[in-house]
Amino acid sequence: MLLFTSACNWQSERTKAELHTLLDSLRQEYAPDDRVQLWDISVNEADGVLQLAGDLSNGETYAAVVEAVDQHFPEVQLALVLLPEQTQGQLVNALVNNSVIHLRREPSSTKELVTQALLGTPVRLLKTEGGKSLIQVPDGYIGWVNTAEVHLLDQEGLAGYREAEKLIFTAQYGMAYSEPDAESMPMSDLVIGNIVKKVSEQGAFTRVGYPDGRLGWVISRELVPVAEIFYKSTLQENLVHTALKFHGIPYLWGGTSSKTIDCSGLVCNIYFMNGTVLPRDADMQALIGRELSTEFTPEPLEPGDLLFFGRKATEERDENVTHVAMYIGGGEYIHSAGYRERVSINSMDSSRENFIERYPDIFVRAVRIIGEEFEGFWPIPENAFYKEILTPVE
Repeated sequence: MLLFTSACNWQSERTKAELHTLLDSLRQEYAPDDRVQLWDISVNEADGVLQLAGDLSNGETYAAVVEAVDQHFPEVQLALVLLPEQTQGQLVNALVNNSVIHLRREPSSTKELVTQALLGTPVRLLKTEGGKSLIQVPDGYIGWVNTAEVHLLDQEGLAGYREAEKLIFTAQYGMAYSEPDAESMPMSDLVIGNIVKKVSEQGAFTRVGYPDGRLGWVISRELVPVAEIFYKSTLQENLVHTALKFHGIPYLWGGTSSKTIDCSGLVCNIYFMNGTVLPRDADMQALIGRELSTEFTPEPLEPGDLLFFGRKATEERDENVTHVAMYIGGGEYIHSAGYRERVSINSMDSSRENFIERYPDIFVRAVRIIGEEFEGFWPIPENAFYKEILTPVE
């Protein structure tokens, strides 16, 4: 009996090890980046039966895992869940309901801030635990938010939002008021990139609707139809004009709003307000577009080009991009830098006071986005999330 039990335990442990090896291989192939895909899988054993349980957020990954486990380990029970469990065939099932919301790595307000999302942004709510919800935003990022900060949409609600006349807030910061009067009680704050529904106009104010049905009045000159931004041609002069609006805004790791912002969040905002959705982080952004140079020099650069910093690849170590800036012309670039704690402008000219001495040594590459083939980044209307809230162009 002891020999039999030992043999069974040995076989079980061997199967577990082989199963973990298979799962590691599948994760590397289908879900290598946990910033944009949820992979929460565990191997459990009860009464001598192995079970694979957990959550996945991507349909292709889910199908690959199920097929591989069925093929190689048919004796293993599958208890995997493809999130969200309750879906009606729509990618977008919620909208951001505050001017800015924080997405955190874990369902706690004390955990790492990974990114932010703005009012009216279409999101995918994956699951809810207590007062926290796991959501995915249009650039693919996943994080936990307070459930009350997003407004759920069923198919009817999504259709209504798609057909509504939507406006985008273009000032860096402002307010929605309870009356068409800037002296009336504020209803909420607003930041650049917030999306609201148009209800009516009165004098110099526009009445707008929020995802949850709240109504407020916004100064009309601070709003434009979303089409003016979503279908905007990305031009050098427009990128620089947008970038300069962010000058002096405080730095915050994980920030992507004009309240507080990090380096890649700044670049994302600049390009978004000019019609393009970029990947969220600097190391992701460094892999798109066309490489111009690996030398810290302004000679091949044009306004709007991106400059990446960190550590170049060597035979011993992989590349590690940790910072991004945008070239604005005249040998200068704008960036949100933690060491300065704000968005600032610096020079590539070592004779200038705003030159940063260590930057030439940590420069990785310069990349051009404008005019390049869309691969790894999208015009806003071609992004899957934003496509779901736009009426089809005939």
